[in-house]
Amino acid sequence: MGQAKDYAGKLAIRYTYASNGQGIYGIDMDTGDEGGVLAFPTPDELWHRTHVTHNIWRDRFAAVPFEDRGGYFQGRYYQDIAIERVLAAIADQKQRILLTLATAGTGKTFIAFKLAWKLFNSRGNLTDWHKEGQPTRRPPILFLADRNNLADQAYKAFSAFPEDAQVRIVPADISKR
Repeated sequence: MGQAKDYAGKLAIRYTYASNGQGIYGIDMDTGDEGGVLAFPTPDELWHRTHVTHNIWRDRFAAVPFEDRGGYFQGRYYQDIAIERVLAAIADQKQRILLTLATAGTGKTFIAFKLAWKLFNSRGNLTDWHKEGQPTRRPPILFLADRNNLADQAYKAFSAFPEDAQVRIVPADISKR
C-alpha cells in the first residue's frame, strides 16, 4: 500500500488500489478513506467519482484522445499532470494559467502541443464557451518562440495537425514586409 500511495502522490491522482491476489484494498487520497473493496472500479466509475459535477468542457476535452503517434509520443508524469491541470483550469474558465518549467529538456513544447491538440480538436473556442451543443469553430492558437531552432522544433512537434492548420512565419518574411 505504501508503494501505491507513493505512486498516487507522484501522479497526483485521487484513487489508488492494491491487491495481493486475494483481496483488493482502495484508498481515496483526498479524504483519506481506505479499506477493502469487492472489485476494481471501472474507468467510468472512477471518472464519475472524481468529477461529481458536470462540466461540458471537461467532458469535451476528455472525449478527444491525445495524439501519441502510435505510442511514440508519450509524456513524462509531470508533463501529464501539468496538461491535466491546465485543461481543468480551462474547463473551470480560469482566465490566467501559468506553467513554470526549467529552461531545457522539460518538455515545454510537448506540453504546448498536447494542450493545443485538445483545444483544437475539441473546438475549445472562447466564443462558444457558454453555448450548449457542439462548438462551431476551432480556436486560433499562437505558438511563439524566441529562437529559430525552437520554432523549427515546435513546427515539427506540431506536424500531427492538418497541414492547412499550420503557418510557419519565418523572421526573414517579417523583415521583408
